[in-house]
Amino acid sequence: MSVGRLRALALGAVLSSACASAGSRPADVTVSGSDPVGHGVAVPERPPSPPADRTAVLASTLDAILASPTFSRASVGVVVRALDSGTTLYRRHGQTWLVPASTMKVLTAVAAAERLGWGFRFETRLVGMGPIVGGTLQGDLVVVGSGDPTINFRHPTRVAAFDEWAEALRARGIRRIGGHVVGDDRAIAPPGWGIGWAWDDLVEDYGAAYGALQYNDSVAEVTMGPGQTPGAAPVVYVTPSNHGLLLDVEATTSAEGTTPLLTAARLPGTRLLEVGGRAPMGGPIQSARVAVANPTTYFAAELRATLQRHGVVVDGTGIDADDESTTPRPADGTLLHVDQSAPLSEIVTQMLEWSLNNYAESLLVALDRTQPASGAGGVTALRETLAELGVPIDAFHTRDGSGLSRNDYLSADALVATLDAAWHRDRLRGPLLEALPEAGGDGTLARRLAGTAGSGRVHAKTGSMSNVRSLAGYVDTLDGEPLAFAILTNGFDGRAGDLDARVDELLLALVHLPRD
Repeated sequence: MSVGRLRALALGAVLSSACASAGSRPADVTVSGSDPVGHGVAVPERPPSPPADRTAVLASTLDAILASPTFSRASVGVVVRALDSGTTLYRRHGQTWLVPASTMKVLTAVAAAERLGWGFRFETRLVGMGPIVGGTLQGDLVVVGSGDPTINFRHPTRVAAFDEWAEALRARGIRRIGGHVVGDDRAIAPPGWGIGWAWDDLVEDYGAAYGALQYNDSVAEVTMGPGQTPGAAPVVYVTPSNHGLLLDVEATTSAEGTTPLLTAARLPGTRLLEVGGRAPMGGPIQSARVAVANPTTYFAAELRATLQRHGVVVDGTGIDADDESTTPRPADGTLLHVDQSAPLSEIVTQMLEWSLNNYAESLLVALDRTQPASGAGGVTALRETLAELGVPIDAFHTRDGSGLSRNDYLSADALVATLDAAWHRDRLRGPLLEALPEAGGDGTLARRLAGTAGSGRVHAKTGSMSNVRSLAGYVDTLDGEPLAFAILTNGFDGRAGDLDARVDELLLALVHLPRD
């Protein structure tokens, strides 16, 4: 898009406004070079306009888009910066603190990459608390975690981690464990929830507690299907089997053709999961992902089940170290196996593409080098790291690493400053650009700008929660100029899809922006 095309876009909005006000123009004011009332006084022609300045034209274009009724109730912060020159091309309420939702993960990703390095891996240790006699470990097997979030289906090399641990123990001659499988999660302070997380989010998969030991995102799946007749109890089951939840099923089988519904509720700190709704006769199987009550017990119990499948008999159960009468001391045991997570580069890619809150919180806590590490300590380290990168610390205030907290506040200035700092560091730029979702390509932007000039040219992180919509990342213009941008919207009251459509118009204007 040329400057002329940008001017045309802006002119449409300007003319609409001008036409609306034309009726109130005084009768003795003219807009041409003639003397319409015949006074014989020549009215000078308006001098030719100077060549359009691209920032002025861009401002007119973006202002017209943001004047849409879609934004009428919203607070909006927008900043666009040219990365080659460092010039701010557009800025509206750039310093205003707004709730960022998951664009907070941009700050977490950059701070983690800078402080820990892209090759960083979490470590999990298996420790035997007793001698191995005749193939039997005469004591507990203690699993000491440090926060690895990657033991799940998203990581092909990690999904079978428990199977590999079982074979590692067998390779050491262990065929029986005389005690329990004990999960030691003391490296990270409880409770595993961020300050400002809503209590009703905590049963949801995205609100699962983070911690030193995490298996399958600390999430179980509830599945419900119809019973044999209307009015009968539906079939409900939860997987994996060692979820540790107690079910209270209030759902029913409904008549054929009725609308399916599955609800799941649990008070934080309890194990009772209330399952409600209706399962229509002949209707589809329904499922929902829910947070488990105790991620550490879940981890230990699932590991125990895997050991048994591989022929390692476990006399005890899978338990949390906090439930032991005597606190285990792994330093007094025998190190049997050391496991390493997927690298930080892979963790950040998954975190940004699919907006994984537990990944973000795990990285935040990893920034804290004290023991036990905590979210508060991670926030302090994050602020220190970003300050060293040149991000003004008064431009944001955060209480977690994921953006799930309603107590997080970022400015568009802070997001763009973070993206700018990462762009100008060779060790950060390439991996971050690769990790961000691509418009029309993958992750949370797969359907955005598909089939347009913006497809493949916008790499950005989305953020969404009720009445909050945000986006921040990079644009590669058609002229090959790199831009950083941030768009934060709070308090809108319309459809999220309508707001996304307006933001996509804004992004296309950036994609078509000509170089100076």
